[in-house]
Amino acid sequence: MKKREKEKTNSSAMKRWRSILITVLCDTAFAVLAYYLARTIMFFKLDEASQPLGYKDAEIAIAAAAIVTTIVMFVIFDCYNALWRYAGRVEFFKFLMSYIADFAVLFVFKIILKVVVSTEVWVPLILMYLLFSAIFSGSIRFFYGIVQYFKHVRYMVDDKSMPGMKRTIVIGAGYTGSLAINRFINNPSDGYYPVAVVDDDVNKQGRRIYGIEVEGGVDQIPEIVARHKAEAFVIAIMSITKSQLRHIYDACAPFNLPIKIMPSITNANEMANSVKSLRDIKIEELLGRDEFKVKQELIDVAVKDKVVMVTGGAGSIGSELCRQVLNFGCKHLIIFDQHENGMFFLNQEFVKKYDTSRYTLVMGTVRERDKLIEVIGEFKPDIIFHAAAYKHVPMMEISATEAIKNNVFGTLNVIEVAESMGVKKFVLISTDKAVNPSNIMGASKRIAEMLIETRGKTGKMQMAAVRFGNVLGSNGSVIPVFLSQIKEGGPITLTDRYIKRYFMSIPEAVRLVLQTGAFADSGEIFVLDMGEPVYIYDLACDLIRLNGLVPEQDIEIKVTGLRPGEKMFEELRYDTEAVDTTAHEGVFVNRLESIDRAAFDEKLARLRSLAFEEDVEGTTDMIFTIVPSEYRKKKESPEG
Repeated sequence: MKKREKEKTNSSAMKRWRSILITVLCDTAFAVLAYYLARTIMFFKLDEASQPLGYKDAEIAIAAAAIVTTIVMFVIFDCYNALWRYAGRVEFFKFLMSYIADFAVLFVFKIILKVVVSTEVWVPLILMYLLFSAIFSGSIRFFYGIVQYFKHVRYMVDDKSMPGMKRTIVIGAGYTGSLAINRFINNPSDGYYPVAVVDDDVNKQGRRIYGIEVEGGVDQIPEIVARHKAEAFVIAIMSITKSQLRHIYDACAPFNLPIKIMPSITNANEMANSVKSLRDIKIEELLGRDEFKVKQELIDVAVKDKVVMVTGGAGSIGSELCRQVLNFGCKHLIIFDQHENGMFFLNQEFVKKYDTSRYTLVMGTVRERDKLIEVIGEFKPDIIFHAAAYKHVPMMEISATEAIKNNVFGTLNVIEVAESMGVKKFVLISTDKAVNPSNIMGASKRIAEMLIETRGKTGKMQMAAVRFGNVLGSNGSVIPVFLSQIKEGGPITLTDRYIKRYFMSIPEAVRLVLQTGAFADSGEIFVLDMGEPVYIYDLACDLIRLNGLVPEQDIEIKVTGLRPGEKMFEELRYDTEAVDTTAHEGVFVNRLESIDRAAFDEKLARLRSLAFEEDVEGTTDMIFTIVPSEYRKKKESPEG
């Protein structure tokens, strides 16, 4: 296999060098022809006495110097490595600069000849030679583009001349947009025929890019679509924020046309493959607000050169915590989880990316206190990120005692062992479902938060909890479920037409959690800025459209009714909790009502007894005695 790949690489290299050699020979021949035509025209009907002083005797040397200089300038300005078939501004600029530099060198050469050997070379002769050379050499480089442009003009007159082409609106009149248009014109086989450009910059509107007019802003898309009978959109903007992309998508989505996005490109070499990599918009790019910038100093305080332990390290949040902790320069990482398959695959990933001496995998559960004592005692972590938890709402509704054993007393085990072993910081990963919980999972996480609040005020270990909403792409989350249902042809099932949720990407959530680690002190509850909540129905419609289908036509959306323990919308804080800002604009700290530690611990002891006795009904009652919930009261009332 390796031998075959090596032979393929060698063959490609040979073809490339052969192509370069042929181009050099063509440029040399064109330069000879250009010089011959220039001197013939310049000296036409001039006798020898009228020619420049000393030129005739040195003509061959002068011509050779001019030709060699032209070829050398092509090499210096990288005119032999470009894919001229896809040439754009960068390639044209290099080509132009090579001739400007060529003229400068020949002009200096002219002066030297005159001073040293009293030989005169006329400047018009040099300019005429360079003009002819540029025309000839440029023709072989830009010929393909010129031909394709005339085909494009022909299609504008008769759109039946090239069947299969999609009449395309290009969104973005910047550099990437111009390269995209150039690519589409030069490659009709790609199937995109640009008919209009859209850009919100009023200074660009009314102007043309390769003959295609910038007809207006995003808000004018409906008129532009109608005017040109558009069949596709291509977003070609080099740096685009989530809010910009969402605005563009909302303007394009009602037409149920394909929407593609182009990667950032800077030259013709990248343009060669850009259309192949034209991609669909990812749902993650449409949800949530624009990402906050990382404050490196906060991450350094939390994890750089620290021994870090992550419980639940094989889960969606935990595994991303592990990746970023390693990337941000921890001294050593302890990955603690009971999920064998998850640990195996995580290790398979990490051995390819990191030195294995930088991390240790430990199989175990937070419910085993002795195991925690062994692990924390051996590795002595500086900070623990506690992500181990049962998280699926329906499963915890039928497993109340397990939810409490793991999410509450597992958390308490880690807190107590960590504090006794001298761990400096502890950060609990919480959830918006902990606020006014309507389900057992959310209530168990709220009790875990209360452990942080009560223990953080009196212990030596600095503690905090971080509360945030749904993360995109986590195991069992709504988006993979919807995508699977779309793949099967539908229907998409959702519990209510008006149910809303917060969303954030896993990487950004974890970056904010790491930065929050710097703030952990005395049992604070930090809340991440999740942006605006999203209607799940709208999310389902977006996913259907992004798969090239029409909601409620190609894919049915079926409402099934709320599941046990499910709320119409989630909250990030209680009404009684005030919010303060922190040193990071994406992280807020809640000002909490004080908790009676003695009363709380008494109820906690009773909860432990009920859970470990497998008294499901008693456990459930005690959960909502500790964490009263208006939603749970409504759910359990005879009227509800």
